[in-house]
Amino acid sequence: MLSNTENENLQENGSLQEDFNNDIIKFPPELENSISKILKANDPIDSNEFNPIEYLNKMLPNEYALASIDETTKRLQHKMRQLEEEIRELTRLQTNCQLGNEKIDEAKRAIEELFKRIREIKDKATQSEVMVQEITKDIKSLDFAKRHLTISITALKRLQMLVTAVDQLKIMAHMKQYKETSQLLQAVLQLASYFKSYKSIKQIAELLISIVTFQNELKKQIFEDFESSFTSDGNLTVQTAPLGDACLVVDIMGQDVKNQLINWYCERQLKEYKRIFRGSDEIASLDNTSRRYAWIKRVLKSFDEEKADIFPLHWNVSEVLCSKFCEITREDLVKTLSRAGNELDVKTLLKNLQLTLEFENQLLKRFAYMEKPPQASVNSLPKYNFNKSISISFEPYLGLYIDAEDKNIAEMISTYRTEPISDDDNSSVLQSSTELFIYYKETIVNCSKLSIRKPFYDLCITFAKRLRIYASDVLIGRIPRGNMTRDELKLTCLILNTADYCYNTIPQLEDKLKEKIDEEYKDKINFDEEREGFLNVVATSIKALVRGIETCYEPSLTAMTKLPWSNLESVGDQSEYVTSFHNTLRLCVVSVHKDITNNRYFRSFCDKFVESFVSKIINNLSKCKPISEVGAEQKCQLWGWKIQPHHQQRKFTKIVNKGIGKIETILKAILTPHDPSEGLVENYLLLIGDKNINNFQKILELKGLKRNEQQQITEQFQQRVADDTTLLENSNILSSITLSQFTTPTFPGLFNPSNNTNNFTTPTNGNSNLTDKSTANKFNESVKKIMSGGWRRTDSNKKEEEK
Repeated sequence: MLSNTENENLQENGSLQEDFNNDIIKFPPELENSISKILKANDPIDSNEFNPIEYLNKMLPNEYALASIDETTKRLQHKMRQLEEEIRELTRLQTNCQLGNEKIDEAKRAIEELFKRIREIKDKATQSEVMVQEITKDIKSLDFAKRHLTISITALKRLQMLVTAVDQLKIMAHMKQYKETSQLLQAVLQLASYFKSYKSIKQIAELLISIVTFQNELKKQIFEDFESSFTSDGNLTVQTAPLGDACLVVDIMGQDVKNQLINWYCERQLKEYKRIFRGSDEIASLDNTSRRYAWIKRVLKSFDEEKADIFPLHWNVSEVLCSKFCEITREDLVKTLSRAGNELDVKTLLKNLQLTLEFENQLLKRFAYMEKPPQASVNSLPKYNFNKSISISFEPYLGLYIDAEDKNIAEMISTYRTEPISDDDNSSVLQSSTELFIYYKETIVNCSKLSIRKPFYDLCITFAKRLRIYASDVLIGRIPRGNMTRDELKLTCLILNTADYCYNTIPQLEDKLKEKIDEEYKDKINFDEEREGFLNVVATSIKALVRGIETCYEPSLTAMTKLPWSNLESVGDQSEYVTSFHNTLRLCVVSVHKDITNNRYFRSFCDKFVESFVSKIINNLSKCKPISEVGAEQKCQLWGWKIQPHHQQRKFTKIVNKGIGKIETILKAILTPHDPSEGLVENYLLLIGDKNINNFQKILELKGLKRNEQQQITEQFQQRVADDTTLLENSNILSSITLSQFTTPTFPGLFNPSNNTNNFTTPTNGNSNLTDKSTANKFNESVKKIMSGGWRRTDSNKKEEEK
């Protein structure tokens, strides 16, 4: 329950709020929002919903705030003074606005006075216009009368001219004076067009109908004259002048009559052609195709000599005649080819097609530059296109030609499988590749003359198929297998260069085909698969070169395994197998570098060769076991070299150094003494860095340790790596070493004395010993040059190779 004091305070606050609300002027919400936006009011006092009680409660929220009531009172008094200043300013502005309103009212009165004067001027102008119209009323009537009288007199004169012209026209037409008839007919038609708007007048309508009737009679008369002037086989029996004048009349009659006369003439001329070549299947056969074209040539010659003066030049009668001849001939050839069926051979097909193409070219030349006289209208007879007008009938049967070309290319490729390599030939590619692309180019030109649609696309498919066969059967099929002679290495390099040449030439072939073929098939041409095939040939050639050189230096590796690596007492600098190995690499790699034209592929060959070489050397270590510490040190001296990096060979240098580093790591592990065994284990972990027991046993086997010695060291190795998580499970350094029983094979070929002199045989000195230092140094320097790609053929190299 509230106390009496609190109730009285609430009632007092409510009455204050009510009085405050009554004093506030209320505006519509839209107006309030607009005022707030214009004034940009942020003060809560300016708000439309301002509540003084809430405002005071916010300023004095609790009894503790009463301590600062003096400061609050000062702020409110300051605010009141600001509001009073604003009210006085607004009052002053409102007073000035009242003076402005008086000036606006004065301007409004001036505008009203101006409008009043304008209205008076407008009324006076209307009165003046009415007065002028009353004055000129009679003059206007006289002017209309004069105009109508002029039109009537003109119409009567033209009507008189039309009637007179029609009478004269009938007389001239009856007398067959067609030259004068054409002039009169043109005048009659022009006058008749003037009276089309007077058809409602009976007499004029009847006159116009009589003109149309006369035109039909005149047309019939002219056609009868033409009928009587030509025999059934198209020969002319009268003079050309009357018929030429008659054509002038037909030209005036309009396009339809002109077309009828031209079609009649063409039908009359071709009637004999149909009778001859559609009389029997024997005459209509392909053997008589040349007679068809000879017949139309005689007709055209007769037309040029006897009948060209009859028809106006812009009628293009000879062109229309040839067009209709082409239509009839095309229909006949379609039927003839269909009847031939399987009996049709490619020789007959191409012979007739060639005759047809030559005839079409003659027509194109004859009508290509036919000039049209000035009177030729835009709607004159169309210009005919004789390209493929007859030869298109052969297109469905051009598959025979494509099959013949496919057979020819197949025969060419079959001869390429045994293509000899001339010693005097300085070409870097096989001659067959250039011959093949030259033949392709000639075939494209020939086929494009026959068709650029489906048959041409079939030819593209044939090209792609034969390129794949050339790559797989000829190039890859000719890559030597096993031991390689010098000529075989050269042949492999030629095959690689040929594949590179084909890979780079195919895009040009593809562009040429797209240039010739119809738009419909252009997007279907794609030789990416064929290009990939030739890249595969390049990769296969590089692998074959690597395998070939492997067989060349294999006897050197075999000789290395025969040395007593476990009984060496001191480290030497030279060995016979090192000399042989050095000479073999020098001759083989330099020869390959000379024969490969694309340096990119030579670098790829070097990369592959280094990988193979390192793998061979590492695997060969297992065949040299047991290897003593002295033997391992001897090998380290032979193989433990690095190539200095070069800015153009950094990638290759990295590959070489990485591979040689593997060999050096294995030899250093073998070089470590097994006593104490802890040193061997720690050195293995430092060099190899894995905990694979099999790899560790490979090192022990290579060192030639006995089983009981291996068992003791292996147990220490297992204890050492048991809890070491930083080691690899299996290192790839020893992955290529196998410890199976090794048997020295026999390698016939390059190092067999029975071989011919064309092999890479290397003379050796039987008195060489391990103490000769110059040969080993020479070997290291030469191998560095060869492996780094820095070897270049010089005059001294050439003389030494020839020796």
